[in-house]
Amino acid sequence: MQKTLEHTRANNRISSECIGLLVRERSKGKSLRQLGRIFNRSHERIRQVLARCEMSQEPLLSEASVAAKLGYPVEWLAQLRKEGITNPVKRGHYWLYSEEQVRQIPLLIAQTRKCERCGKLRLPGYPRFCRECSQYRKKHPYKAFTLEEKAKHIKRCLAWRGANLERWKEIQSRVKRKRTERKQVKSGSQNEE
Repeated sequence: MQKTLEHTRANNRISSECIGLLVRERSKGKSLRQLGRIFNRSHERIRQVLARCEMSQEPLLSEASVAAKLGYPVEWLAQLRKEGITNPVKRGHYWLYSEEQVRQIPLLIAQTRKCERCGKLRLPGYPRFCRECSQYRKKHPYKAFTLEEKAKHIKRCLAWRGANLERWKEIQSRVKRKRTERKQVKSGSQNEE
């Protein structure tokens, strides 16, 4: 690249190698001003050269138009971009996607927006699980655990029990009292029948 730049600066012309380099750098998202500084030309001259070579660029779509076209929230596309899953071009204040990237986005969203439990597509606002799985987990938290989660839970409980022995004994005595009270209420209601 350095030799190409030196050749361009020495002569007042832009070689085909430089044009190829311009096209590559422009497709990476560099502005005309940045390219002008690199090649020691004005941004207008860079624009003219790029327009003359008639780059066969595929049309780029903004993030908002891609979201509207696919029917996904813009936040989902932004999350894919922030996680490095998609690699759109940034021009000015806009993130631009090629047609190929737009075709891949539904598959990427389907992979990243899956429920950790059942594999269905999650809705926005449900960070790990789909609606059904999250409601089940709220109603039956221990039953929804996997075997590894249950083992971790038991380990944490035993560690807490060892560290807070007196508190654990208090809790156990309350549980025993409640059980005996329930048994007495049940046996009393059965005797009345």
